[in-house]
Amino acid sequence: MAGRVVLWATSVLIFGSAATAGMADPGETTITFNKNGLRSQGIVPARRNTRRLTFEHRARRDATGTPDLLRMETMTVVGGVIFVQRARPGKPEHACPKPAINLAADSGRRLRVTFAGAEGRQETVAATLYDWEIAPLAAFVESGSDALFTYMGVHGQYHEAFVGTLAGFNLFLLDTFRSLQSPARAHLVVATSVPGYTASREVSKANERSARRLVRWMRSSHLMFTDFDVDFVFQPISGSLAIAGDPYWIAVRDRGGRGEISRRFDDSAALIEANPAVFGSGQRLAKHAAFFRYLKADCPGEWQALREGINAVRSQLDLYTIPLRLMPYAVGAA
Repeated sequence: MAGRVVLWATSVLIFGSAATAGMADPGETTITFNKNGLRSQGIVPARRNTRRLTFEHRARRDATGTPDLLRMETMTVVGGVIFVQRARPGKPEHACPKPAINLAADSGRRLRVTFAGAEGRQETVAATLYDWEIAPLAAFVESGSDALFTYMGVHGQYHEAFVGTLAGFNLFLLDTFRSLQSPARAHLVVATSVPGYTASREVSKANERSARRLVRWMRSSHLMFTDFDVDFVFQPISGSLAIAGDPYWIAVRDRGGRGEISRRFDDSAALIEANPAVFGSGQRLAKHAAFFRYLKADCPGEWQALREGINAVRSQLDLYTIPLRLMPYAVGAA
């Protein structure tokens, strides 16, 4: 969340979805909210203000491909969530694993990744990523963009892949955390039962304490939730795709036309405790965006296979959509 700026809208293909029109594909579930739930958190839905609900931004990179988040062209567009990193394999033999969607697996473990092993042996592990995160995240990475969400000026904007989705709704809660009426309970405005999001409706005193700590830290005019300089490393561990590295918050300021990081909040455990649903999804998106970027850049055949696999089973995935008129638009007066 940051200062006022004029943004623009763009359109990207979302692997055959109808999110742009605010329509749900067959098999998708439309999210319902608790009565007065959005209002109780101070959230104003878009209603008819959907024309400028989307945006796109890619950070400039130098000759080595290193992204620069602190250029003013990024700082004046993104006050929100931006992921730029590419993961790397933990060992040479972990390079270019083969991803696939296994519909027979439990929700949150359907993305399977097969690694080549010694003497022709293979090891297939599960990624911890829910269907409602997989589809928009893959579309986001395919677009080549870096910014997922921004709130510059009077209202929020989403990358096209996340608008009209539960993952996008969560990005709004994550970025506006400090402005919500009860941030530790923000996800509970969702009445629909969603795997990996509404399984538990209990909020502990520890959650409330961590939320207050984070809100106190967030008292800066310009914040970014980012993976800037995070070294994501993936490998198979005990049947799971383990991706080391976590996103974090930075407070940035203008220093003579150049951005400067003034503070950072990188206590991952405290972030999760502040709201496990909101920041759990934020961390999963960051880790797997880095993994997907690796596949796209270094393993194009495997990346194409994943894209085609998602398209093939899309109608059978647990996807959750939100009518555009109900997508969060602002906190407080719009």
